[in-house]
Amino acid sequence: MTLSIPLWVMDLDHSRLVWANDSARKLWQAETLEELYSRNFEAEISNTVASRLEHYRAASHDTGQCFKELWTLYPDGKPCAYQVQISGHTLPDGRTGLRFEANPDSNRLPEQIRSAEALNHIPICISLYDMDGEPLYKNPAALETYGDAMLALRGRFIKRSDYDKFVRGIRKGRSVTKICEVQTSKGKRWHEITGRRCFDGPTGQAACILTESDVTELKEKENRVRYLAHYDMLTGLHNRNYVNSHYPEMIELAFRGNERLVFMVVGLDHFKSINETLGHPTGDALLKHVASLLQLSLEEDEHIARLGGDEFVIVRSFRSTAELDVCCQSLLAAINSECCVGDHILSANASIGLVLFPEHGSDLPTLLRHCDLALHDAKDSGRNTYRFYRPALQQAALAKRSLEKDLARAVENGEFVLYYQPRVDCQSQKVVSAEALMRWQHPERGLVFPGEFIGVLEDTGLIHKVGDWIVDRAGRDQRTLSRNGYNIPISINISPRQFERSDFVNRLKAGLAKTQCPADCIEIEITESMLMGETFDAKSVLMDLCRAGFSIAVDDFGTGYSNLAYIQEYPITSLKVDRSFVNMIEEQSSVINLILSLCRLIGISAVAEGVETIDQLAWLRMNHCDQYQGFLYSRPVPLEKLLGMMTSSHQHMMKSRLPATLDAEVIWA
Repeated sequence: MTLSIPLWVMDLDHSRLVWANDSARKLWQAETLEELYSRNFEAEISNTVASRLEHYRAASHDTGQCFKELWTLYPDGKPCAYQVQISGHTLPDGRTGLRFEANPDSNRLPEQIRSAEALNHIPICISLYDMDGEPLYKNPAALETYGDAMLALRGRFIKRSDYDKFVRGIRKGRSVTKICEVQTSKGKRWHEITGRRCFDGPTGQAACILTESDVTELKEKENRVRYLAHYDMLTGLHNRNYVNSHYPEMIELAFRGNERLVFMVVGLDHFKSINETLGHPTGDALLKHVASLLQLSLEEDEHIARLGGDEFVIVRSFRSTAELDVCCQSLLAAINSECCVGDHILSANASIGLVLFPEHGSDLPTLLRHCDLALHDAKDSGRNTYRFYRPALQQAALAKRSLEKDLARAVENGEFVLYYQPRVDCQSQKVVSAEALMRWQHPERGLVFPGEFIGVLEDTGLIHKVGDWIVDRAGRDQRTLSRNGYNIPISINISPRQFERSDFVNRLKAGLAKTQCPADCIEIEITESMLMGETFDAKSVLMDLCRAGFSIAVDDFGTGYSNLAYIQEYPITSLKVDRSFVNMIEEQSSVINLILSLCRLIGISAVAEGVETIDQLAWLRMNHCDQYQGFLYSRPVPLEKLLGMMTSSHQHMMKSRLPATLDAEVIWA
C-alpha cells in the first residue's frame, strides 16, 4: 500500500468519514480533511449501495471477510474506474465501520465497467461456482441474500432432491430452471434459479453460472389460489374440486390393489330450516362443528371432504358391511350430540348414504351419483339413519326423471283437469260445498291420481304454476255453479311449498280476481302439519287469508301433532276429521267425539272425510257432525256431473237410504 492510494474509514451509522488520507481527500474533492469529515454522504449513497454496505459491515464483523467491487468515481469531474476493497474497521467507540482502499483500474474497457456497475446494482442474484459447487464469484445481491461469500452451492438448497436435480442437469450440459426453497439470510424463501455451464475466465476451468430471483410472493399467491381451489373456506376440509381431481387416483389405486372402498355421503337433516329460522351464521357454525366431529371420528387412512351445502363425503377401506354398520351408528350418535352455537343449544341429526366400490360403480361420477340416491333413500326412510345403495334406487330415479319431463309437458299442454267431491250436510243431505281435486289426463296412461305426481311437482317447483292454474280453474267453475243457481264454495288444497312463499296470499288474490270469483266463495285447505310450519309464520299467513275473505279448513285433522287447545288461536272455519278415524269409527269414537265437541265449543264446522257406509253416516248424524264427504255420497266427479247431483232428486235418494228413526231426528243448533 502506498500513500498515493486513496484510503478512508466510514462510520455507516452517521454516513460520515472519520478518517482519510490526502489521496482520499483529493478523490472526494475536498479542500481540507476537516471539510471532508463534516460532509454527510447520506444523499450521495443510494438505497441499494447503503443496503450492500450494511451487509458488508455485518459480514466482516462476523467472519472478517473482505469484499471487492469495481466502482466508477469522479475525481476532478472525470470518470475513473477503481477496484475498491472493503473490510471492517473498529471505531474508537467500539462500533464497526468500513475501511475502503481504492486502487485505480485504468485497464478496464467501458463495456467492462458498465458490466461491473450493472452487476453491482442489479437486484438479481448472480453467482459463479466451480463444478464441485464451490463459490468463485457472487454479485452484491447474491452476497446480501445469502450472507456468506464462501457458502457452497449445496448450502443454498433446503431440499437435497432439489440440489441433486439441479446439479444433474448442469453436468449434462443443459440449461436448468427450477423454482425451489432456498435458505437465505432472511430465512426460507422461494427462488426461481436458472443455471448453465460456462468457463471461469481467470482459470479457463468449467464452471456454472446461476441467476436467481425471489418469487416468494408469487409462490404464496399460487399456494393461496391452490388452497382456495381445493379447500372449503368454512370448514377447512377438502372441497368438491379436490374430490373431482384427486379421488379418481384413489379409486385407481384401490382397483390395482384389489381393495374395497366405501363412499359415505353425510347430509344434515332439516338444515334448511336451521338457516331460515336461526340465520346463516348459526348454520355455518353448526357445519363447522359437524366437520370437526367427523374429522375426530376418522381413522388414519380415511378421507373427508365437504361436497357443498350440508353434505360431506367420507372414503375409507373396509372388510365387511357389519363394520360399516358400526361406523354409521357411531357417526350418527356423534352428530346427534348437543352443541352450543351462540345463544342456541343445537342437536343436529344426519342421514348417510353408502356406496361400495367396486360393487356399485367403478368411477367417481357414478359412485357419487349413487351416494346421492342412497342419501335420499335414508331421508325418505325417516332421516337420522343410513342406507346402502341398491339398483332399485337407480330405476326409481330414472322413473322420476321421466315423470318430471312428462309433467313439464303436461303443464305446457294443459293436461290437468279438476274433479269435485261434494261436501254434504249430515242432516239434510244437501251439498254445501265441493272439494277441487286435481287429476292428470295422461295421453297414454289415462287418468292419473295426484298421489303419483304431487311430490314431483313440489320437488321441481312446478307446483306454483300448477297451483295458479287450480285457482283459475276453480274460480271459473265456481262462477259456473253460481250461474246455474248453486252458489256453493269450492275448497282447494294448498301445498306447503306454496304456503311458505312470501307472495302466496297476494298471488292467490291476483289469480282469483281474474275469474271474478269472490274470495268468500273459495275455501283454502291446508294440512294439520302446516300449522306447525318451521320456515314460516303459519298464523300470520292464515290471518292474511282471513282478511282477504277466504275461509280456511284444516285437512286430515288428527294425524299431526296439533294441540286441540290452541286450534282456537287460528282463524279456522272447519276441521276435517281424517278418514283413518272414520274407518275405525267404533274404536276411535272417543277421539272423534272430542274433536266434534271442540268444534262446537269454538264455533267451527266439523267435516268427516272418507265416509263410505250408511252406518258411519248414521253414527256421525247421531253425534252431531256437521258435514261429511266420501264415496257414500259420491266419488270425485267432473263439474258437469256435480251439477247433476245438485238436484233435489239426488238428495231425496240419499235420505231414503237412511233409517227413518234417524231421518226424523231434530237437528242441533
